[in-house]
Amino acid sequence: MQTWHCIALIILSIAVFFYASFVDDIKNTAESSLLALSENSQQIPQEDKFMQDQNLSSTWAEVLLVLDSSLEEDFAISFHEESLESKLFLNTLLDELEKAPVAHDMILGPFTNEIFSGNKLEILSSLISVQAKSENSLHIICKGHSLRAANLLSELIVRNYNRSVTSESIDTPLPESLFEKLETLRKYEEQMDDLKVIIQEEMAGTPEESFEVMAIRSEIMQVDQDVEGFKQHLLQIDQIHKDGKNPNEYLHIPPIRDYGQVSQLADILEQLKSMRLDRTLNEFTRNQVEENILINSKELEKEVISAIEEIKQSVAQLLSKKKSLQQSAFDYLAEAKLSRTKTLHMDRYNKIKELALEAKKQYEDATLLWMSCKSSFSLYRVVQ
Repeated sequence: MQTWHCIALIILSIAVFFYASFVDDIKNTAESSLLALSENSQQIPQEDKFMQDQNLSSTWAEVLLVLDSSLEEDFAISFHEESLESKLFLNTLLDELEKAPVAHDMILGPFTNEIFSGNKLEILSSLISVQAKSENSLHIICKGHSLRAANLLSELIVRNYNRSVTSESIDTPLPESLFEKLETLRKYEEQMDDLKVIIQEEMAGTPEESFEVMAIRSEIMQVDQDVEGFKQHLLQIDQIHKDGKNPNEYLHIPPIRDYGQVSQLADILEQLKSMRLDRTLNEFTRNQVEENILINSKELEKEVISAIEEIKQSVAQLLSKKKSLQQSAFDYLAEAKLSRTKTLHMDRYNKIKELALEAKKQYEDATLLWMSCKSSFSLYRVVQ
């Protein structure tokens, strides 16, 4: 072996030794870092982990908003605090951010990576801190990974809170306590409606029934007949599908045959299929016929599917109509007759009715208080 071969082997051995040492160092460092991160994660309480990790950033920033109410009563600030922290308002903010990708990335981007993956609504909520500072004042602290992000979040809150308070509907009140009162009232009303159906069926056919109730019952019978007719059609459709019959069998069902352009498309399709049997057609015409058969077949299939869906919707509408008629029949029953009725369902109805009246009063009283708050506040940013 020549001298230069030996030198090359020695150099190569030294290089491999240093490379192996370098890889071991990196491995040991990585393992130490992961171990330290794991230990720190275990030491930090779950509820505080997110915010403590964020505060490690030197670019953490806060912007202060102030909400002042001209009302001196405690309920004013409480209502606004509930509204600012409500899921409804947070979802409104999130919807606005989803429409603006740049703002979304600036405000939520740093907290939705692989490390801080989580529910966006929870993350957004953690960036907004609402605190009562006096009887008629709130402080809203807007946090961000940068001052620009915190500023943008504060602007988003001011703009959307004013708009949400103004455009709020009676069915979706902003304050959480008001929404809960409304849900309680709705629950009682639904229970009363269900009991109305049962009670009027129990009292059907009694001599004291008024002409109005008798007319409603007659209409209910007609609805039942219509539902039964559609039910038979749906059973027929299901049987055709289960038996794997020719799809043309669907066209013999009246609601499908008479729907939209079903009959017209079926006739065109038959004519095209007849043309296809003509052996005198040249290749170009035959290809055109085949193409039109395919197009019309697809259109006919879409129409049949739509017709079946309409049958299902008709049944749902009829059942809803029947329930409404049954509730109307109950409402026409004389109070004197109802007061003489002693059944388990009637007793339950009377108890729930009392609860519903109380829930309605509480909701309406709270709504009046909230309405006075909506027109007597100002939300602004504090210049620091």
